[in-house]
Amino acid sequence: MVGTYAYSLDGQRYIGSFETREQALTIALEAARQRRTPPESVFVGRSVPVDPKASGHARIIVSNMAARAREEAGDVGSEYLQNLPKDQIEELDAALETTILGWLTKHDLLPTFFRVEAISEHPVPTPRAAPPTPSNEVHDLGVSDSADPALI
Repeated sequence: MVGTYAYSLDGQRYIGSFETREQALTIALEAARQRRTPPESVFVGRSVPVDPKASGHARIIVSNMAARAREEAGDVGSEYLQNLPKDQIEELDAALETTILGWLTKHDLLPTFFRVEAISEHPVPTPRAAPPTPSNEVHDLGVSDSADPALI
């Protein structure tokens, strides 16, 4: 992920990839102003890549291999892959993680989504109405209903 910040106009769906929080905020405010009904606030957060879950598979695989061996060989296979030392499990897990990450990368399957942290909310400034322009035009103000002829 190139940038580290994203913005949201609704506080739910974050988009973009910006190097700084300020850049994300600037773009968020521009996007909000372009909406027919701008939101009252925009949100900016740090985007954090998600873990592709390529690690932690060694024990499950070893367990599955041992179960399949017992299925095929019966009781004589019951000791297969039992009581492996922790360092061997960790070694297998590291090798599996490398293989899985390589496969995900090769097939462009790494996660493209992200988690958002450190979210800040920013009010969207309301556009200021342009002051009325003075006019030299004379307007007919009408006739008074007053009973006092001095006011007419």
